[in-house]
Amino acid sequence: MAETSDQPMYTRADSLIAQHRTGGAKGRVRASANTSARPGATGASRRSGSLLQRLSLQLIDSGGTSAGKLLSNVQIDAIRARLMRGGFPYGLKATQFAFVKWLAMVGASFIFVLCGPLVYEIFFGRAPAWVYPLSMMLGALYGFKAPDTWLNIRIRQRQLEIQLALADMIDLITVAVEAGLGLGAAIMRVTERFPNPLSEELMRTMQEVHLGRSQADALRDMGRRIDVADLTTFLTSLVQAEVLGLPIANVLRVQSERLRDKRSQRAREQAQKAPIKMIFPLVFFIFPALFIVILGPAAITIMKHPF
Repeated sequence: MAETSDQPMYTRADSLIAQHRTGGAKGRVRASANTSARPGATGASRRSGSLLQRLSLQLIDSGGTSAGKLLSNVQIDAIRARLMRGGFPYGLKATQFAFVKWLAMVGASFIFVLCGPLVYEIFFGRAPAWVYPLSMMLGALYGFKAPDTWLNIRIRQRQLEIQLALADMIDLITVAVEAGLGLGAAIMRVTERFPNPLSEELMRTMQEVHLGRSQADALRDMGRRIDVADLTTFLTSLVQAEVLGLPIANVLRVQSERLRDKRSQRAREQAQKAPIKMIFPLVFFIFPALFIVILGPAAITIMKHPF
């Protein structure tokens, strides 16, 4: 009987979400869905990759087991937290990422030892003996830091995707709540229909709630895990509304308007910074070409016929 009574409510929520989807949020939510991977897509891509990719992943898996024995639990937890913030790119585990760093360190050292003396000979002549250990140390440093730099870029990209999708997702959750669903059911309904990084994190949070964790603790942990200021503020307001017994739909509507205002302010700020960022390309690339085209013929004429 409970399932029969809940079915019209879910049908109404789905119809309202579909109507809202045809509005202004349609393109943005679809764009964020197209640029993100569905949960479990990483594993499928790993299984369907080329032979070289599968062999590389097998090597990383075996090397990660050995690397895990050399790391402390604190180091593994720190790496795992960063990978989680980046969405576990390519399905990498903490121990596997550590092995990739050591592998990159060895590979970069070898490349720098081969290329460093050659570069020195091109500019300064025969390379002395101290160039080889210096090249090896520089290669080890760059190789060890390169995976961290790559992971930081992935984290920033994922945080930007979450920030861009946040306002639209809140609108859709608001529509579902106003249709009669509870907050948890509305979140699950929206995340199932619009896959993106934010949906993955919300789905994970709701799964933790279903496993027995309190909703307030799960939402707070989600804010710390993603580390996006707008999302943290939104989740904090949800927790406070739940504690104080405020209407969730009103809180969602206010937060959505606030986030859209902040997004507009951020866009205006970036537009005001654009002229300053264009100065250096204009001075170093465009103006020299213009001077050559405009003043070049005059300079040739003056050289041929001096005063």
